[in-house]
Amino acid sequence: MHPSSSTGVEDMAALGDLHDGAIMHNLFLRYQQKNIYTYIGSILAAVNPYQPIPHLYDRKNVELYSRHHLGEITPHIFAVANECYRSLWKRSENQCVLISGESGAGKTESTKLILRFLSAMSQHSLESTSKEATSHVEQALLESSPIMEAFGNAKTVYNNNSSRFGKFVQLNFCQKGNIQGGKIVDCI
Repeated sequence: MHPSSSTGVEDMAALGDLHDGAIMHNLFLRYQQKNIYTYIGSILAAVNPYQPIPHLYDRKNVELYSRHHLGEITPHIFAVANECYRSLWKRSENQCVLISGESGAGKTESTKLILRFLSAMSQHSLESTSKEATSHVEQALLESSPIMEAFGNAKTVYNNNSSRFGKFVQLNFCQKGNIQGGKIVDCI
């Protein structure tokens, strides 16, 4: 067995043994250490901890990940959100984050975390008089999700907000970098 397969790695592209068993074992090792995020190159794999992990999503981590590029520090959903936000300005092109997983995997929570991070970045770019308006945009987007979840959804044994539909969340940013609006669309 390759040493990386017994200690675990932050980026599974570096696994010495790359097969299903090694990937699952690496995720298990990291999960036991309360490291729920693991990279696979530029892809982020997340394992739902089914419990809060203190300070994982606090303001300190928002600031930390906003100052680093993807892969420079430990894997985190904020690193993906930051890369998306930076690429929006660096490439002047639309950016996309695809969140996929089984029922109860944490897709809705991951979406909320990305929205929280992007809102924080948006607020950094604003004057103090405009910050309140942006936080209202973020709040409206976050609050609209439960309303949309109520229509046409089936409750499962894993999760009571399960949906038979995909969600498309679109955010619009102005040239200064702050959120101007957005929408959530169900995709069948």
